[in-house]
Amino acid sequence: MFFKGMWKTLAQVATLLCGFALGVPGYPQSGALEIITLRYRTADQVIPVLKPMLDKSGTMSGMQNQLIIRTTASNLAELKKILASIDAMPRRLMITVRQDADLDRERSVAQISGRISSGNTTVVVPGGAGGGIEARRGDDVIRGRIDNTRSLESDGNTQTLQVLEGNSAYIRMGQSVAVPQRQVTRAIVNGRVVDQVGTGVEYRDVMTGFYVLPRLSGDVVTVEISPQRDTLARPEQNLPRGSVNVQSAATTVSGALGQWLEVGGIVQGASNDQSVLLGSTRTTSSDNRRILIRVDEIR
Repeated sequence: MFFKGMWKTLAQVATLLCGFALGVPGYPQSGALEIITLRYRTADQVIPVLKPMLDKSGTMSGMQNQLIIRTTASNLAELKKILASIDAMPRRLMITVRQDADLDRERSVAQISGRISSGNTTVVVPGGAGGGIEARRGDDVIRGRIDNTRSLESDGNTQTLQVLEGNSAYIRMGQSVAVPQRQVTRAIVNGRVVDQVGTGVEYRDVMTGFYVLPRLSGDVVTVEISPQRDTLARPEQNLPRGSVNVQSAATTVSGALGQWLEVGGIVQGASNDQSVLLGSTRTTSSDNRRILIRVDEIR
């Protein structure tokens, strides 16, 4: 009798809960549940597209290539139509990234030197030997010299990577450079603290690469990209040994397939003027860097 009464009570509670659930606003009273196996996309890729079209009373979840939808029959049919257009074979893309650097350096030197006498007074202005223009009158001599040197240097790096639309990809290559390091250790010798100086080696990564996530809408591509390029400092930069120039960016660009899109650029300039007696030296430099990307479809 006890168990019979308990089962009766549980049945009443279950009936009450079902009635309550059916009466709760927002609960899909005529909902249809369906598990859909995706062919080419994952649940994480299609849910953000389908969810705005989901009925207010419906639910949607999924994992990997399984999509679980509970909603009205009419809404489910609508979602399936949308899903048929987005769950298509992704297009294969070739990503090309160019990171260019153009360096322009110019140095100009103007100098006058010589020896001029007047009465008992002689003025001598020392200067570099050789080259230039020289004028003499008796023992007097005046030399003028103008030197102008210019160097142009172009450094480009191009990397390519294949990826399916809607998927992210990453490529990086470079080298680990050994950089000597001065190491100081302290030891106690005969009750005194003594610094012992030695040398060690630290490896520093110098890498070039990019992270990319392309999305297509017809023949228009939208790309999230984060390029990186590291280079060892040149001797003329007068930086500590082992210094690394670092260049990186993070942005989103959009354009037509097959066209070069400019991700970003940096223009730096510097000048240095030095003046001496009857002479001057002027040094100028410019550093122009550009990052470009092109997306082509592989057919």
